[in-house]
Amino acid sequence: MATTKEILNELAKLQNVDAVCLVARDGFLLDSIARTGIDTEMISAIASSGFGASESMGRQLGKGDMIISMVEFEKGPVMFSPIGDDAFLVIIADKEANLGMIRLKLKKHSGELLIAAAI
Repeated sequence: MATTKEILNELAKLQNVDAVCLVARDGFLLDSIARTGIDTEMISAIASSGFGASESMGRQLGKGDMIISMVEFEKGPVMFSPIGDDAFLVIIADKEANLGMIRLKLKKHSGELLIAAAI
């Protein structure tokens, strides 16, 4: 069985991915892989608000549970995906990233990450 770090590393190896963070719902950083100079603790704290807002919007609109949420910015997307009931994954990429490949790998590894992190 793969470790949390190994799974995060698999996602971070995708071309044009800048950071991958496993975050507790309260914004506490559980684990991360990032390029030099990226403050993953700051990302985690800020991302918890965005994740919560996305989740709430889905519930309020009657769309069910969140699978993946993406916010697209001028310089690239930020993606959120729940990992069990207590955590979520944040992937930060640049505008050249292959979003389909990120989604595919995220779906492939989310169950493994839940088991590896024992959340």
